[in-house]
Amino acid sequence: MPPTRPTNAAFREAFKSLRRTAGEHDVRDALHDALRAIGANRFALEYQLPTGPVDMASPEGRVLIETKARDAVGPTRPGSGSEETQKDQAERYLRDAREMWLGDLFQARQSDEPRVFLTDGIKWWGYEIGPSGRLSVVVRNFRAGSEGELASFLRRYVVPSERRYKLPVPDDLIGELLSTFANDLDAVYRAEESNAAVQTKIALWRECLRGAGIVPPDDEPVGQASLFVRHTVLVVAARTLKVLLRGEDVSTVRPLLEEMSDGFTAWLVECDDGVDTIRRIATKLDEYQWRGDTRDRLKEAYHKLIARDERKEFGEYYTPDWLAERVVAEMLDETWMDVAIRRAAAEKLSQHSLDGHTVLDPACGSGTFLFHAARRLFRHISERHPGRLRHARRIVARLVVGIDVHPIAVEMAEATLEMALPPPAAGDAHPLLPQVFLGDALQATRRDDLSKDRMVTTSARGTDLTVPTVLAVHPDSDVLISRLVKGAVQDQPVPFPEIADRVHRGAVSQTLADLTRIVKEESNHVWVWHLRNIAGPVRLARTKAGRIVTNPPWLMANDTPDGSRKSNIDQLRDEYGLKNKALRRRKSSTVGDLAAVFAARAAHLYLIASGKMGLVLPGGVLINQNWEPWRQGCWHSPANPGCHMDLIRAWGMDDLTPPPFPHAPSGSCVVFCERLGEDSTCQPDRTGLRDEDVGLWSGLPDAPSVRPKRSMATEPSAYLEDWRIGAQSKPHGLFYVLKEAVDPVDKMTRRIRTKPSTKQPWRGVSLDAVVEIGALRELATPQALDRFKVTPDTYLIAPLVADGKSRLRIVAGVDDEQFAADLPCTLEYWKRASTEFHRRRAESAGETLLDNLDYKNTLSQQMAAIRWSKSRSRNRTKVIYNESGMSLRAARCSPAVIANQSLYWLNAQTEEEALYLCGIINAECMQAAWRASKTSRMHFDKSPWRKVPVPRFNAEDPRHRAVVGSAKAVEAAMLVSSSDAPLEVREEDDFARLDRAVSSLMPRYADL
Repeated sequence: MPPTRPTNAAFREAFKSLRRTAGEHDVRDALHDALRAIGANRFALEYQLPTGPVDMASPEGRVLIETKARDAVGPTRPGSGSEETQKDQAERYLRDAREMWLGDLFQARQSDEPRVFLTDGIKWWGYEIGPSGRLSVVVRNFRAGSEGELASFLRRYVVPSERRYKLPVPDDLIGELLSTFANDLDAVYRAEESNAAVQTKIALWRECLRGAGIVPPDDEPVGQASLFVRHTVLVVAARTLKVLLRGEDVSTVRPLLEEMSDGFTAWLVECDDGVDTIRRIATKLDEYQWRGDTRDRLKEAYHKLIARDERKEFGEYYTPDWLAERVVAEMLDETWMDVAIRRAAAEKLSQHSLDGHTVLDPACGSGTFLFHAARRLFRHISERHPGRLRHARRIVARLVVGIDVHPIAVEMAEATLEMALPPPAAGDAHPLLPQVFLGDALQATRRDDLSKDRMVTTSARGTDLTVPTVLAVHPDSDVLISRLVKGAVQDQPVPFPEIADRVHRGAVSQTLADLTRIVKEESNHVWVWHLRNIAGPVRLARTKAGRIVTNPPWLMANDTPDGSRKSNIDQLRDEYGLKNKALRRRKSSTVGDLAAVFAARAAHLYLIASGKMGLVLPGGVLINQNWEPWRQGCWHSPANPGCHMDLIRAWGMDDLTPPPFPHAPSGSCVVFCERLGEDSTCQPDRTGLRDEDVGLWSGLPDAPSVRPKRSMATEPSAYLEDWRIGAQSKPHGLFYVLKEAVDPVDKMTRRIRTKPSTKQPWRGVSLDAVVEIGALRELATPQALDRFKVTPDTYLIAPLVADGKSRLRIVAGVDDEQFAADLPCTLEYWKRASTEFHRRRAESAGETLLDNLDYKNTLSQQMAAIRWSKSRSRNRTKVIYNESGMSLRAARCSPAVIANQSLYWLNAQTEEEALYLCGIINAECMQAAWRASKTSRMHFDKSPWRKVPVPRFNAEDPRHRAVVGSAKAVEAAMLVSSSDAPLEVREEDDFARLDRAVSSLMPRYADL
């Protein structure tokens, strides 16, 4: 033990307490006071580790302390577990802390390893886990005989001044790191926004987004400014992390400013407050241990800084880390990794060394899949190829590749992938950079030229530059492109010994000469970045990937912004034969999902024959009719040879708690497939996705249970064409009135207030008025519908007048004479509401308010069945059921009740037929069949009648009469149980009888 140093009064008092105390908690508190007395203020009490709390911990100092009662400390004494020694406890804590603080991949230096001490304040044992993973003793049964000895021991082993480490990244990255800087940058922007240089950078940012087809509307400058600032925060953070992870010194701001000077973030470099903000961001980020983290941190930042509605507009649903890790583990099998690692380990690679041996995410977003692919490859190198560990960065950087059309996402993905790579080796003049390219992986505007020997690009002033494809396809393309641009900027010849062919070398020399001339005339317009991004997709299309793991953009074709990109995608959908012809014959308004086109195009362009692909997709893939051609695996047409895929298996994720994508309307799934050879033929019955290939996940994501999807024979019902969608009368703020918002004025009129709309552009719209009672029609909504009963709580304002003796009609317009004669108060309201309608009307809406009331004749179809006579409208022959939901439910009511657009309806011939249909729909034994008939996670629509052959009612059939009788009993029981009548109701027995009756009628579909 070295000579003791003087101690202060606080330490002497703490030492006295340690000598006096005996209980474990008293020891902990006294020792905590002693540590504070010598300046060790970073120790937290009751520090939570994954397997339980430790008494004290200093993440910054990499130290854990577990206190014990006096004379109860020792490695063989009992720990906290039932059969655990204190040495076992120490090892458990160390492994927890090592994963939390250092990550579970990167080999730390010996001095970086966490230490744990067992002590009663006087006696001490200390342990470490070295890089080999073995527990070693640091201190063996040390006893502090005096305050000086304890102080010297603590300074040497527990809080040495030279031990200063990075903190683990906080869970709430935005709350603790970036939200403040977003506010700071917003203030800087407001101070500088009139500056011409800042406006130039905004234009550059807008143009960058426009190239991706995602620019915000030009008529929303406030929204654009907010998005511009948030994007700036993300890019500054991502670029700062890249500088830090490359090991560059940020104590001087120069490397940061060089990194920020490229692109739209340069506006910060040009003002003092911006530079100061960059410096503060770097200082804060430098406090944390980013390399070796176990998840994609920047994805969380993107989610919190960019509103969900904005991400949805771009089709972005970023993958949770646990799911990305599972998909990567499924796709990167050990045999494939062994071969890929051996290929990538070569010092120098030939042009085709890595053909079919890279892993690609063509829609990489913030880099989640890239991150987990890199981690898995690095772990495999550590475990199976330890001799190649010193080359691990080069190997992994060569094998993991990403593309994304979103410029902000690419910035984040580069930083995310860098976190999963080992740091550059000391003295490495050309460390391989993460391979993430900004570009459209669809290459929708390019067809045959991906296979040509030359690429043509254009300078800022419109000068063409021809680039040999050999630069793009070379495995070390980044190095060659950097050398080319450096030679052009310095106007010096440079050698390319990696290119063996003389003709190819000559073409590169010509490109160098042309680029030198362009740089002289136009300056260096970030040519390294530009050439790298156009070369990446070309190289991938020529060399092919062996594995693709991706979450392609989820965007319905109807929601794709209009323009050339939309038409190009639609053309690709035709070229790959992905349009459902049956839906086109039915004139369906939906034509498919971008994810289907993206998957087919990515497989065709980038996946080698026998290569495999793991896709995170909308849940509608498994059931939606739009996806039926895609599910067959025949992604081709006479106009495009495309490719044939064997859809091997799928995971349905909708029943997980929580689901991977809580806001996705169609749920989610994962599909695994393999590309067949070029000489293969399309055999959907063998290679298409079948029900038996689908495993449905439920429970918790970290411990799911999986059950196979059950098949159901499908056949249309005789009732298919009878069902109609309810009245599509919108906006609700002009048509809907809650019954509670109706007050009588006199016998014929009512004072009303319309129900406020909840969606733009009508959000919050609500009007007060006086209308005739005859203009208020009971409206059935899903909220008012239960099994066998409907209790409307809403009115529809519908100006209906007599049409002859027995029927009603919708007025023809405000000039309709009967409108003024029969409904004068309603007419005044209608004129006021029409003015509001025209002020906010969307292009897709009807021309007039009456057109929207009866949109696509969905109200007038129901009116045709309503009789004017009150006595005749009391029959309950109308049947309604919910358009969407988790289970199907139905009830019968008077035809005078209007079904809204979230319900389907038909008018039965008799009340018996109405009971028959309600009984079959509501039977518990049929719910599995109804769910199996869905076309999306939530929507039934008319699919139950397309897939379940419910026979038309036959009053002579005893099975039909049994359903009617059971349904009538259940309906009566339901109505009684909802009233105050003191009648004993046996609903369970009634439903059991109904189930038996329906099962007898439809045995193939009951209890599916």
